[in-house]
Amino acid sequence: MRPRRDDGDLPPELPGKCNSRKRADGPPTRCRMTAGHGTTHLGHGQCSRHGGSTQTGRAIAAKELVADVARRFGAPREIDPLLALQEEVSRTAGLIDLIEGEVNATVGPDGRPMLVETINGREGTRTTPSPLLDLHHRERRHFVAAARAALDGGVVTERDRWIADYQHRVLGLIAGIIRGLGLDPDAPEVVAVVSRCLGEFAATTSGRSELLAVPADDGDGVSW
Repeated sequence: MRPRRDDGDLPPELPGKCNSRKRADGPPTRCRMTAGHGTTHLGHGQCSRHGGSTQTGRAIAAKELVADVARRFGAPREIDPLLALQEEVSRTAGLIDLIEGEVNATVGPDGRPMLVETINGREGTRTTPSPLLDLHHRERRHFVAAARAALDGGVVTERDRWIADYQHRVLGLIAGIIRGLGLDPDAPEVVAVVSRCLGEFAATTSGRSELLAVPADDGDGVSW
């Protein structure tokens, strides 16, 4: 919606309308033409009668279009293609869980999930899979496709490489701190303390414990 000056005496704005102040005798009112009517930006901004075809009117419409797209689909953001694939797999898995919960919660008189829907039409009564079940099947197909694309795109390989690099840097930092304190990173008592602390921290990083899993051979002589 566009801000107006001295709009307190006007009716409220309506979505999808021009909403400009109309210059007419009688009580103040707004233009109820479709937004952008008579312009090249139908659906956004002012109509042609109220400045929609002017440079300013087109600029206002463009801003409204950008805001509308952001509300509907979210603002664009930078994301690595491999991370986008991983995100899509995770998002689809979550949606499937949500749909399954709704399917299980939608029960018939016998207390069982309603997997079919009965439709009465001119040609008689017929049954069809419930809309939720149909959506579930479609999302599962999308999930398989997204997972296959992620594997083909190297998401797992890139994730493993990133985890290995993260582990190397974290463990190297810890070893440096220990040496800076004048201690031997390979000393049994040091190994025991560090291993215990890493294990406790990893246990609190829900779903990310692999980040601090100590590799079998870290390559720098440190035994934890």
